[in-house]
Amino acid sequence: MSSREAPREAASRASMFSAILTLVFGLYLSKNYKIILSSLFIVTAGFVYVYFFSSDDLRYLIQDTITFQNTSSLGHLIEWIEGLISIYENPFGVGLAMSGNASGVDQSIKIGGENQFLIYGVQMGVISMVIYFLILIKSIYNSSKLYLNSNNINHKSVGFITALTKFGLLIPLFTANAELYLFVAFFSWYLVGQSERLYNTKL
Repeated sequence: MSSREAPREAASRASMFSAILTLVFGLYLSKNYKIILSSLFIVTAGFVYVYFFSSDDLRYLIQDTITFQNTSSLGHLIEWIEGLISIYENPFGVGLAMSGNASGVDQSIKIGGENQFLIYGVQMGVISMVIYFLILIKSIYNSSKLYLNSNNINHKSVGFITALTKFGLLIPLFTANAELYLFVAFFSWYLVGQSERLYNTKL
């Protein structure tokens, strides 16, 4: 069996893109625009070099990661399609414990589960899904404003960390039931609460 036909795992797109975008967003907030441009040039040059001059196995890994040509990626797509169909057929939701990977969900009858937004949509409907997304965007926006406009170094630190934490979780939320991990959920929303408190009282 040739190397092209051999089974391969795809690199985690969510973690790679999230790490890169979070770094760029952090540099943007701190106004390090030259570093952003330099980093983008280095990453682009490195990608071109790896893609055109690396071994066939690494090239195929990159191709399969980008084009979803592996079992893991197809699993994500199937889960997303199931979730979208359910939301289309039941725009007000089908009830709690019907989607995701939580222990209270019967895996034999669950619908979707590889996208935190679709999980909310399947269970509680389109309105809840949109509200959840808007809360995330608002928390990132307010935290960024707190960092940019506050003169207190401690407040700026809270705003910066909160903005990057919630921004960094955006992409993983599209590919996993990320809020299932209680430490990630509780700590990140605790940061949002602290940031909102400071934003509303100090700005």
